Amino acid sequence: MTVPPTQPAEAARRPHAAPQPPCRFDSDVTLDPVESVDAPKKQLQHDKAVRRELPPWAKEEIAKWGQRVHLPEWDADEALDEDGDSDGCTEGEADEEYRSRNGWKGSDLCHSVHSPVRISHYRVHYPSEDGGAGTILTGLVHFTSRAESHAGHCHGGSMTSVMDDVIGWTAFHVTGECVPWSGFTAQVNVSLKRPIQVGSYLKVVGKVARWEGRKVWIHSELVAGETDGGEEVVHCAAEGLVILKRDA
Repeated sequence: MTVPPTQPAEAARRPHAAPQPPCRFDSDVTLDPVESVDAPKKQLQHDKAVRRELPPWAKEEIAKWGQRVHLPEWDADEALDEDGDSDGCTEGEADEEYRSRNGWKGSDLCHSVHSPVRISHYRVHYPSEDGGAGTILTGLVHFTSRAESHAGHCHGGSMTSVMDDVIGWTAFHVTGECVPWSGFTAQVNVSLKRPIQVGSYLKVVGKVARWEGRKVWIHSELVAGETDGGEEVVHCAAEGLVILKRDA
């Protein structure tokens, strides 16, 4: 006869614990009663993230960058444009429900209101109706405290992520119209030139250098919004190659 193993006396006396829900790490999950004491603090942090105050140079320059690039999941991040038009989008619907309804599994690495490095206000300038070489995409980048690496400076990977993003989205405009996810970034060669302090707002620029068949070459730079004696301060530069889809 097989004798079942006996439990240690301490384990036998321990009451059965109630089943626990799976862990979640979203910054805006619904708080349970134990966590509710921190609800006002969490709400304040969320409001500050969404309703940030843009630097004066950005407010003056954004409208000059070209046509605004609209995408439902981004419009929440730009709840009010220069004309005060919200385009009918709300923060929650655009940033979460839109993505889940269209097949995404999480939040955008660079465009969510909770992104460590947050890109917004993309605008495009076309050299002609057909786009092509010379097409320029410009955006605003906020390096939040969640992008920190060493002693108040941002991680080099956050700078590289910005380069990857602008290279891809610049290529998506090469035909003279925005065709989201019409290609894949195949190569990104990044040169990190100057460190970026946590909390900084910078300007990112991508430009189509060459377009041959399905291959699009992009040059991009991450520059300080305020010039140093009239000279742009470049913090990061990159050369990228995007391969367009066959049906793009």
